[in-house]
Amino acid sequence: MLLVQCKNYLCFVFFALAFHAAANEAGNDKLQFSGFATLGAVYSDSDHHGYRKNVGSDNAVYSGDIDFKQHSLLGLQANWNISSSFDVVYQGVLRDLVKPSFDRYTTLAFLRYEVNANWSVRLGRTAPDIFLLTEYRDVDFSYIWATAPNEVYGIIPYRSIDGLDVTYSQRALGGVFTTKLFTGASEAEISANSVVEEIKIEDIIGISLSFDHFNWIVHAKHSQVNIANEPKINALLAASISQIPDFLWPNSDVFAQSILMEGQEVNYSSISGQYQWQHWLASAELSHINSASEVIPKVISGYVALSYQLEAHQFYSIYAATDSNNYIFSESGVNEQALEEIIHGTTSMMNFYASNQQTISLGWRWDISSYMASSLQWNYTRIDDGGGTLWLNEAAHHNVAEDINTVLLTLSLVF
Repeated sequence: MLLVQCKNYLCFVFFALAFHAAANEAGNDKLQFSGFATLGAVYSDSDHHGYRKNVGSDNAVYSGDIDFKQHSLLGLQANWNISSSFDVVYQGVLRDLVKPSFDRYTTLAFLRYEVNANWSVRLGRTAPDIFLLTEYRDVDFSYIWATAPNEVYGIIPYRSIDGLDVTYSQRALGGVFTTKLFTGASEAEISANSVVEEIKIEDIIGISLSFDHFNWIVHAKHSQVNIANEPKINALLAASISQIPDFLWPNSDVFAQSILMEGQEVNYSSISGQYQWQHWLASAELSHINSASEVIPKVISGYVALSYQLEAHQFYSIYAATDSNNYIFSESGVNEQALEEIIHGTTSMMNFYASNQQTISLGWRWDISSYMASSLQWNYTRIDDGGGTLWLNEAAHHNVAEDINTVLLTLSLVF
């Protein structure tokens, strides 16, 4: 199914040569540079659950800490208009990463061909079109909140895909209908309890439908992927379980095979929208994750947000939640007393994506100028038993419910 997969080093050599040639072209006014940045501070009051922006982070903010890494970033973008039909875009975002590299810092790197007023094609590294904020997820200045709700945006670690997308747009009914098809591959890190796993996905197939009117927009999106590699912790645990004799765990080899993830399909679906009237702005997003894998449960996440603008100030509130089933070990005939440690490891692994929490947020954004804004946001999060996937958890408190207060202060700008 994979139509095109742009290998990283070939992409980067191509774009480096392209921009080098453009930069040396005398009098070239077709090459434009822009940037964005965020300085963000985070305080959280939990000793057991560490706040983090997404599941790919291996650092977290615990009680008594003031952190500047989770939300601070610097982004640079270059656009080269080769002709009226072709342009090249490169975007790099410098942020705190588990494995810093040029590859991971590169979020966009594509060649775009405008076939006509309705059709366009992009080849290279693009953003997976699965969110309401897909195209400006990293540009904090472009949305009101101090951060996009973790319940939806924090559970997906993939920020880019290498491949191809095709977009068709048509004006009708006073607005613009847009359909996008995309395909490719990606990889990212997922962190949990001092363990960092690199998860690769391939054969990504997705569709995005949207209607953009003057003061409202609605999106419907669906994508499916195949897991391309086996996480080390799954492979090690499966190997250990398969060696347990039948008198301790009957048919242990069958269970061991069921927890392997390579080749399994995962689906992500979402609907979202935004409506603006007078000084009010309402946003909502609902997503659903399901998979053929026993390790990834069904996860339903979403949020609703409302803001009011008063001159250069906007006051907003958000309610966000995520819900999934918790795995409880109940394999028949197993000697649980003799296998207590391996059962605990199995339960922890099976519940990695079992995210269950609700967050109420209140915030204030101040547009200091046309290119600079600050946001102050308070989150009150209630984590249910065994639902702390979005946080880094101390092992002894992994399944403990807790109410947590988090304060975020950000200064964002574009240039």
